[in-house]
Amino acid sequence: MKKKLIIGGVVLAVFFALSVFLGSKSNTAADQAGKINPKIAAQKAADEKKEIEEYKQKYSLNEGDPTYNDFMIQAKEGIVVDAESGKVLYEKDAHAPLPPASITKILTGTIALETYDMNQKLTVSQHAADMEAYNMSTRAGEKLKVEDIMHGLFMISANDAAVILAEGIDGNEKTFMNLMNEKIKLLGLKNTTFKNPSGLDEPGHVSSAYDMAKITYYAVKAHPEILKYMGDKNEYSIPKTDENDAHYWPGHVSLTMRTYPEMLGAKTGFTDNARNTFIGVAQKNGHKFIFVFMGSDRGNEDAHALLSFGLSKM
Repeated sequence: MKKKLIIGGVVLAVFFALSVFLGSKSNTAADQAGKINPKIAAQKAADEKKEIEEYKQKYSLNEGDPTYNDFMIQAKEGIVVDAESGKVLYEKDAHAPLPPASITKILTGTIALETYDMNQKLTVSQHAADMEAYNMSTRAGEKLKVEDIMHGLFMISANDAAVILAEGIDGNEKTFMNLMNEKIKLLGLKNTTFKNPSGLDEPGHVSSAYDMAKITYYAVKAHPEILKYMGDKNEYSIPKTDENDAHYWPGHVSLTMRTYPEMLGAKTGFTDNARNTFIGVAQKNGHKFIFVFMGSDRGNEDAHALLSFGLSKM
């Protein structure tokens, strides 16, 4: 009996020792797998630093000595930027973080241009179809061309369009939002964090007139085709197919866009919290400029004031 107990104890001891050894080996392997190779990490950091510097050289704004007139616009913030040189021509409290509302979509559309082929089709989720107005009145299961979605995004500020684009990479918004915030980092924007692709109010979803002007400056310089979508004043229709319903809207939602021939593109925004926000791109004598305001209760008047100021400087 004693002999059996001794043998049993030896077996248990060996089993315990093997368990400890294998567990230790497994943990070591897991630890090694979880570690980041220092050389790879250093190279990644160097590449990121280089890319940030390239963006800084290409897309920085030159503040210089801008005109400041607190009474020119009612909006909390405003800015006018030369779209050719990046020079700031006018500025009013342009750096404070505020809710941007749907002018968020300027970056959503820019990332879409960098991510998708315009003929690519994206499937509408139930989440996208349920987005509040403005929207394209999509239904879950439809498959729409990115080209058509982009027109809805900019012409009528469609919230379902923003979500369809954001979910198009892997079925949720996270990857697309990471791309948006990576672009914010590359552009060196200090007062901008985006939590969603549509601009609907959400805690921490903020930007500034200066940052929105810089995003627009980047978009117009790197992807001038974005003005095709921002600047379409005509009625737009998506024909019915086996994959989608018919969709139609009568033209651009912006009164400023529809009224002034100098306008090349516009992006409107409004929520109860953000009030009126606006991005405009206009041109005189072949020279483009960008104007932005945020936090306005007099949107059309402020848009006209900044447009007139920009035109006077061209």
